[in-house]
Amino acid sequence: MKVLLNTVDLNKNGGVATYYRVVRSYFSHGVKYFTVGGLTYNESRWKTVLRMLTDYINFYNQLHMSHYDIVHLNPSLGYKAIIRDALFLLMAKRTGCKTIVFIHGWDENFEKILRKKIFFMFKKIYFKADACIVLGSVFKDRLLEMGYDKKIFVETTVVDQGIFDRSVIRKKCLTEKQYNILFLSRIEKEKGVYETLDAYNILKKKYPFVTLIFAGDGHELVAAKRYVAQNNIQNVTFSGYLRGEKKWAAFQDSDLYIFPSSYGEGMPISVLEAMAFGLPVITRAVGGIIDFFKDGKMGYLTESKDPNVYAQFMEKLVVDRALGFNMGIYNRNFAREKFGALLVAKRIENIYSEVLKVEGDDPFVKP
Repeated sequence: MKVLLNTVDLNKNGGVATYYRVVRSYFSHGVKYFTVGGLTYNESRWKTVLRMLTDYINFYNQLHMSHYDIVHLNPSLGYKAIIRDALFLLMAKRTGCKTIVFIHGWDENFEKILRKKIFFMFKKIYFKADACIVLGSVFKDRLLEMGYDKKIFVETTVVDQGIFDRSVIRKKCLTEKQYNILFLSRIEKEKGVYETLDAYNILKKKYPFVTLIFAGDGHELVAAKRYVAQNNIQNVTFSGYLRGEKKWAAFQDSDLYIFPSSYGEGMPISVLEAMAFGLPVITRAVGGIIDFFKDGKMGYLTESKDPNVYAQFMEKLVVDRALGFNMGIYNRNFAREKFGALLVAKRIENIYSEVLKVEGDDPFVKP
């Protein structure tokens, strides 16, 4: 079995790059990565067009140099990624390859536009895919409602296997007075930046020993720093984008992870990583989180955007350290059983097998 997997540059930030960087070493040798340029906001239109043309030409050549059984695409449901990957999908189908579309994020505003203005074209192209993978049952239901009638697999994002080998659950939270809260994501308004700051500010006035760490960069970073200064919110650290050991250290030194996102999330890797590090999690009921998150056992899940609600959740864990510690133990065990890179890679390859399978045949032939 030979698979051509389209992915963004693995050295870039973002969930898709992290996903395929983490699982790469656990795939069989039959899976080849094809890197496509990311669509950015700051480059000229002509540079974007030239880069896309180069990607399409290289992809076409790759398809015709080697026979692939499956082409695996990885867009989010947003207008740039959907437009970009449409031609990749059509070229793959033209060569006779089976095609899988793994939708990593889901922009609800774009979905409304898609349904009103370009649904015919979307259906004409993307419904040619032999299977889709989504990160939550809610997205499966929407594809079914749209009329997609082929295989739909509900998968998860992934946790680096090394986390389980090298990290231990932080026990200092049971004895130390200081309590560290972590927000690790792109610093964007829709990710819950201001809900987090306002909730923390409410908590801080009652418990002065709490701290807040913002790890990440993004369009809202400068404004968020200004908001902290204007409102005199104490003990807030902006550490910038973290990767590798620095990122692991941020999780290891924290007692709680908060992520009140209202963005079109699929299944945020940061939530899974926080669980793997043994942290209780406070988050919103978005995307694939709904499918597995056990409210009151893993942390707290809400649909609210009210900072007072998040402050109340945080206060419960600040006051009852043993409660948060036990949540962390449960989360780490759950993450190990469901989200480890080895398990995820094996599940993806099983999907390849199922898509290729013809009655009476076994597609799993070693390359």
